[in-house]
Order: sequence, then structure tokens, then C-alpha cells
Amino acid sequence: MTTENTPAKEPTLCNEVVYEDSELKLTKLWTWNVRSLHEEKDAGVLMVLLSGKYHNCGGKSTFVSYDGKRLTDLEFDYVSEYMYSDEMWKVGINEQGYGFLNKDYEIAIPLKYKKTKYFKNGYAGVHDGNNWLYVDKKGNEIHLENIYKEVKPFYDGLARVSTIDILYQDKLSYHSDYNDIAGNWGYIDKSGREVIKPQYIYAFNFINDRAVVAKGKWEKHKKSDNESNQEHYWTEEELWGVIDKNGNEIIPCKYDEIRWFIDDYNNIIEDYYQVHTGGWENGKWAILDRNGNFITEPIFEDYSYDYFDGLMTYREKATWDDVPIGIYDLKENKILFEPQFDDVTFLDDGNILVEFFDKDLGHKVEKIIDHKGKDVFKSDYTSIYPWWNPVVAVKEGENSTIYNIIDEKGNILESKEFDEKVSVFNSAVNFETKTYIYSDNDKRGLKNFDGKILIPAKYEYFEQSRCNDNFYYFEVKKDSNQQGLMMSNGTVIIKPDYDNINILENKKIICNSNHGVDVYEYELK
Repeated sequence: MTTENTPAKEPTLCNEVVYEDSELKLTKLWTWNVRSLHEEKDAGVLMVLLSGKYHNCGGKSTFVSYDGKRLTDLEFDYVSEYMYSDEMWKVGINEQGYGFLNKDYEIAIPLKYKKTKYFKNGYAGVHDGNNWLYVDKKGNEIHLENIYKEVKPFYDGLARVSTIDILYQDKLSYHSDYNDIAGNWGYIDKSGREVIKPQYIYAFNFINDRAVVAKGKWEKHKKSDNESNQEHYWTEEELWGVIDKNGNEIIPCKYDEIRWFIDDYNNIIEDYYQVHTGGWENGKWAILDRNGNFITEPIFEDYSYDYFDGLMTYREKATWDDVPIGIYDLKENKILFEPQFDDVTFLDDGNILVEFFDKDLGHKVEKIIDHKGKDVFKSDYTSIYPWWNPVVAVKEGENSTIYNIIDEKGNILESKEFDEKVSVFNSAVNFETKTYIYSDNDKRGLKNFDGKILIPAKYEYFEQSRCNDNFYYFEVKKDSNQQGLMMSNGTVIIKPDYDNINILENKKIICNSNHGVDVYEYELK
């Protein structure tokens, strides 16, 4: 590996077998004396930091393929995350401006704009130094009917535009703290025509012909706790409602706040709205349907945000500090469970994972129940992980840990009791290889289920790879940040000479150090 200060223009191809035995072949594919590189998985590419300490902060960046082919000669001062749905990269070069690369790493939109937004739904907001406008993926410009200080992406055919730009440090408000939707918002169509004039202090994107908005009036105040004594935005009143694409109020702008429900997959639930009414001092939350009719009266002090197929969680007090959680059935319009749980997770099969303190057992318990509160199976486990495959149930004692692999009915398929505390995370226990990571004097190593030491506990850091359980990352010295890689039999295949090592799903291994980057490929025989 070269250690020159100036990085080479291209990686150096090696294709050198550096380790081989009856189980493994490890080949060093290429090396490059750059600062670091990491995988952009959605794009199927590696982003390279050519110089400087950080991407987008004084560093120069470019792109390289997994096999070591540089994909563009350009060096960027700014590179955004890959916008997978639009297959575009936002990039910038000092003294030139911002623009966009396509999936083939060709310049699709010239780097000439002062500011740009991300591509979303086929368009991106760009600023030419005077005004905001939009471009499509071919670089065609859409000029706006009016001048705006802030613009957002198109959703459902309309984009939010604001006549003021409220920064994070500027915004103070009566109750809400939604910095990304604070402004003086209206909406434009894809021709740049203003279809709803700016008038809302908060506004969300349109979804299926409707948007949640809030009316009010921003005022500017100087705050004594601000060292520069600059003015900040403030509103004493927020009146929330829902509008259609003509600006008509489907739900009148009169509530303290309105929110969508969002499920575990980040999908917005359009059948219901959470609304707070009656004022923040004495009011409560209620549920409205799409047309603004009350499904429930204002009876809830607070929500826990969890939602699944008509079931929602709520809290008996407007605080999240050790307050029991209850479950409400919106379809049946009734309380399913009074507040009694410490945690609730709705499962895809319709059952519910709940956590509570069992007074008889004297410790925390997790169990899976149906909608009637009946146990799907008997549980005295402290943790259940039903989304893992296979399902793992753990019982942690004061000085011991029991791991069970169970089926959907709670039948124990495999079980192992450890006479020590064993971590649940970082693949500490592996039933397939019958091994687990153990600790001794704050050092880590590997044992099998019979208690035989496979790898002595002499490592400050020791963790199994999530991509392949044949490999373990390790560090020998405390705070050295020098990482190596070994096999499960203790054979070191990459010495601890790197700042970090990352095994990818495509069997490539990325090794970063202050001397440069090495890329390996492994083959298990």
C-alpha cells in the first residue's frame, strides 16, 4: 500500500491471494491511498474520500466500483445520499455550483446552481442565485410564477412554497416544534403556477388530495438568551386543519394540532387523524375520521405513536416518563386494554408483544397476547424477539442467561443456559455454530456451548460479522481503534492494522486506515 500524501488518480489493482486454507480463500483485489471509502448500498457503489477528513466538510469525494474502477474523473466538495427512487446524486464543486449526476455517473444537470434540493418524484428545487425554480431529470427548468424563500418537493402533483425561510435556530413557537414545515406556506403545480397562496404557518405535503396545515401569525421577537440578540419567529396561536387542492377546509382550521397515524413501516394511515382540542393546558386528544367526524371524544392525555390495523397505543398522562401504555381499538371504538404496559409492539400476525413488571416473578416480563389478552404461549421471558428468524426468547437472571429458540406457539426448539450474563445483541449467541461471545476481566473471546474456550478472552473489542458468522472483528488494545479480522477458529486473516473493517453482502471486505484503503474478496470453500 502506498503512503504518499497525494492520492493516485486510480486504484492499484492487486488480485493477490493473501490467505488460503481448506476453508477460505482471501484475495486482495485493489488498494488506493485515499482517506476512506464506504458502501452506498442502494446505488451499488463505493463512495471515496480522496482528501480531507470528512465528506462534504472540506473533503474531496468521488466514486469507485466494487472491482476498483473509478466511475468519474470529477472530484466533488459535496455529495448527497443517493436518491434511489430517482436514481440521481446531488453533487457540488466549489466555485462552480451544485448539480446532479445520473446513475451512470454522468452530469445530468450542470453544476451551476447556488443551492439545490434533492430529486424527488422527478423534480428538484434549484436556486440560480436570484430565485428558486425547479428542474426535471433532463435539466429542463420550470420557472415559478412568484418569488419564494423556500421550496419543497412535489407530492401528489403539488409542491410547498414559502415566502419566508425559518431556520432551525430562528423558530420559536407556541407549542409545535416542526422546523421542517414552519414558514408561510402555499402550494404550486408543476407548471410553476401558484394554486394556493402562502398563508399557513405549518403545512405538510399533499397525500391523496389533502394536506394537514395550520393557520396563525408569526411575529419576530428578540430573546435575551440569544448572544447575538437576533430576532426569532414566534406564534401565540396555531389553528390546525385539513385542506383539499383548492384550499378548501375539509376539516376546519380550529384544532390545537392534527397528526396522521404512521405505522411501523413509516406508512401514513389515511383513515384517521389524531387531534388535540380544548387548549394545551386543559384539552385532550381525540380521533377523527377522514371527513372530520369524531370517532372518539377527547379522552386521551397522550399517544405513544404505535399503530397497526386500527389499534393504537395511548398513555394515561401527557408524559413519557414511566407512564403505563394502553391500547385502543379504533374499528370497534373501544378501549382494548387499559393503561398497564411498559411497552407495546404490534406484530404482523395480529398479535401484540407487551412488556410489564410481573410482581409474582419480581422482574420484567415480555409476552405475546391476542386481542382478548390471552397469552399466545406461557412466558416468563425477560425479552422476546419475534421478528428475528428464528424467534429468540431470553430470560436474564442476576448471574445467568437462558436463551431459547422457539416456534410461533412458544415450543422450545433449542435451549441453552449460561452460568453468566451474555449479551443479546451483536450476534453474541449463535445456535447454528453453537458458540457465544463471553467476557473475562472486561476482555472478550469465544466459547462453544460446552464451555470450551475457542478463542481466549484477550480482546477489547470482539464482534461477529452480521454478513457472515464465520468472521469476527477484533481489537487488541483499548481505544487503539486498530481492527482486524479472524475466523471462528481463531485464525487471524487480516491483521489489526485498520481503523475499521466492513464485510459487505457481496463478499467484499473494505478496510480503511490512515494509510489508505484495501479491498479484499473472500471465498468460502
